[in-house]
Amino acid sequence: MTTNKDLRAHGAMLLAMVLFGLMATFSKDVLTHGGITGPQLVAFRVIGAALLFWVGSLFIPQQRIERRDMLKVAGAGFFGFALAQGGYIVGLSFTSPINATIELTTMPIFTLILSSILLHERITPRRALGIIMGFTGAILLITRTTAGDGRPTDFRGDLLILVSQVGYAFYLTHYSRVIRKYDAFSFNKWTFTFASLFILPFTLSHITQINWTAMSTRTATELVYIVAGATFFTFLLVVWAQRRLLPTTVSVYNYVQPFVAVVASMAMGLAVPQWMHAIAAALIFTGVWLVVNAKVSKAITSGKDTDC
Repeated sequence: MTTNKDLRAHGAMLLAMVLFGLMATFSKDVLTHGGITGPQLVAFRVIGAALLFWVGSLFIPQQRIERRDMLKVAGAGFFGFALAQGGYIVGLSFTSPINATIELTTMPIFTLILSSILLHERITPRRALGIIMGFTGAILLITRTTAGDGRPTDFRGDLLILVSQVGYAFYLTHYSRVIRKYDAFSFNKWTFTFASLFILPFTLSHITQINWTAMSTRTATELVYIVAGATFFTFLLVVWAQRRLLPTTVSVYNYVQPFVAVVASMAMGLAVPQWMHAIAAALIFTGVWLVVNAKVSKAITSGKDTDC
């Protein structure tokens, strides 16, 4: 039975994916026209969000992270933020947007596999069908909308993005218990802090090369959105929802991102609506619905931790 708390968690994930979907468009613009490199954008996102969480912690009551859990929180920061978010952005700077978006759709599949191995989450036919439908719809949407942009692709970029998706799937499954243990603000503050420490040795030299005076207002505005809206606020929503939903349910919302990106492109006049878009959207949201409503035989932590 779905409770009001479940509905709020699903709503939080849906809103988060809308914000993420819009971020993809802004990130591509910043990397292509804003004079910002992949490592610089990674630093903006991760370190900028960490600073916002520390500033916010001065005004918001905090849940103390137990010392025995600090290593787990550090691992979550590495796989969920340093590797997953950093790998995706740097990979995007090497490869084409269409390759990056297609590879983004692999994460729910990796999550389903890891959940069955690490959490012994039963892969029901309904749940598997939902992920396959969402994957099909996302691929159909991307290939029918995105044309080649003339940028040369680089195998390193494709590999980085695939590794980032495996990293995030591992974060969702392996660290699910510690995610559920702490409130979203406290957990994010420390995971982003550890992620900042992990990426700093690789991004510090790039940060010092930023030409702040030459940065346009448009680029600065997009960076503010990427850091404050699509990272700080969005990960509050995601981690809050992760405490209430199963990893496979969280991951399947990933298919909403390409739908949002295409709708945004249409609104900006960058894409022309086609009847195939309606079919793709129906597949995506039917797939999400199937996974969200699928029954599972075993909760992750206790009998109360199911998402349906």
